[in-house]
Amino acid sequence: MKELCEFLSQDFTRVKIDFSSSNWQVQVKIPSGPGWYYVRTDTPFEILARQSLWARQYDRAKTGFRADVKNYDLRTRCARFAPGFAEYWNTEQVYSGLAANLQARAREHTFADPGTAGLALARYAELHEYDWSFNYATLEAFMPNCSSPDVLLLLGEQVWRSRNGWPILCAE
Repeated sequence: MKELCEFLSQDFTRVKIDFSSSNWQVQVKIPSGPGWYYVRTDTPFEILARQSLWARQYDRAKTGFRADVKNYDLRTRCARFAPGFAEYWNTEQVYSGLAANLQARAREHTFADPGTAGLALARYAELHEYDWSFNYATLEAFMPNCSSPDVLLLLGEQVWRSRNGWPILCAE
């Protein structure tokens, strides 16, 4: 456990998010393997908090039927913030998690399909004025040939959040 805590307290690999390219995560060579990540921004909380979900429903290309948008509602998630608990929230490292495929998760948080759970940051033009980065650490770098990756990834996610505060855009 101590080794995992130390590993996750080190600097993660940082890559700048490019909102002008839907293939940015491939261009910067984010690995497609499992690991932990967080999304960091200098966007003021007040601006994040006024970003309402871009749509509630969308037309599915394959079927032509309407479906609910699965992208996260940023304003709703920010509405949970209470100043009395400010020390427990993280409003700079706004999202953190684990991923079986870090590259795919980076795409989902920027250029997500409406039916995919993710931040879909590319849909919020006002946020593009600020700096955004995707920061990651691979499971392979911590424990090659891990026999229980799901358990270790979940544990690491919670270790990171306990050290850094709950990211404001993460679900409860």
